[in-house]
Amino acid sequence: MSPFPAWNFREMDRGEINVDPVHDEFFKAQDLADALVREAIQNSLDARRGHSRVRVRFRFAVDDQALAPHVAAKYLRGMQPHLDVVAPHLTSALPDLSGPMPFLLIEDSGTRGLTGDPGSDPELDADDGARNDFYYFWRNVGRTGKGEMDRGRWGLGKAVFSVSSRIHTIFGLTLRADDERRLLLGQSVLKTHILGGHRHAPYGFLAHVGDDSFPHALADAPLLDRFAADFGLQRSEPGLSIVVPFHRDDDLRFEPVVASVVRQYFYPITRGDLVVTVEENGVVETIRGNTIDAIATRY
Repeated sequence: MSPFPAWNFREMDRGEINVDPVHDEFFKAQDLADALVREAIQNSLDARRGHSRVRVRFRFAVDDQALAPHVAAKYLRGMQPHLDVVAPHLTSALPDLSGPMPFLLIEDSGTRGLTGDPGSDPELDADDGARNDFYYFWRNVGRTGKGEMDRGRWGLGKAVFSVSSRIHTIFGLTLRADDERRLLLGQSVLKTHILGGHRHAPYGFLAHVGDDSFPHALADAPLLDRFAADFGLQRSEPGLSIVVPFHRDDDLRFEPVVASVVRQYFYPITRGDLVVTVEENGVVETIRGNTIDAIATRY
């Protein structure tokens, strides 16, 4: 059996109000490549570590670079029944989970990663007032811990990551600047659904789930090393790596992402604050101050 836990969708109490996420509606009128590029780089710039240059990497793993079925299976254990139930209500047709898993990897460096106590709720637990990026990224929708001067402070834009997946799912591995811990979580955003006579919450997690149903981040070094190797992460310094399995390749492709980076982030790139790399099947575009003009003429 896989050392990774199975996906867990919390069983809801009988009297709970049923509320389905409406993430798809939020992005329906937007170009998905533009929305993804905007949110991913915006989050990285807001998490900049001191005066470090921020680097963001988009890697399309398709064709022979997709995850082999036997490797992908260990990250999808327990998900198929939940997807089958909600499939008629999802925007995209479900892929074949028994086949290869193409994916989009988005990772940054020069940032602080998702800092803060991963097991706490700073609004319920006594804390020292320190920011908790981990809590606000994984456990909030439409709410944010960003300051008034930060971009994207409404906490909605990050929903584009799950919307970008045909199975509405992401994995996130962070290496944190404050304590040098690596932590991994998977999150799936589906619909409220009934399975086996029980109603399940729309949010599922690949996590260690305790008796209280709280999804604890995975921190076992061998598991995290395996995840990093399987998905080709470059995670030697603090930052966040997000994997979007079965990305929506009709909207998310190499050329539109390059063009969107040039169009939306020309200023921080020319200032030298940001470098963006886009990769697919051995083709690499590195967008920096001394290359952006030439790249702009091609896209």
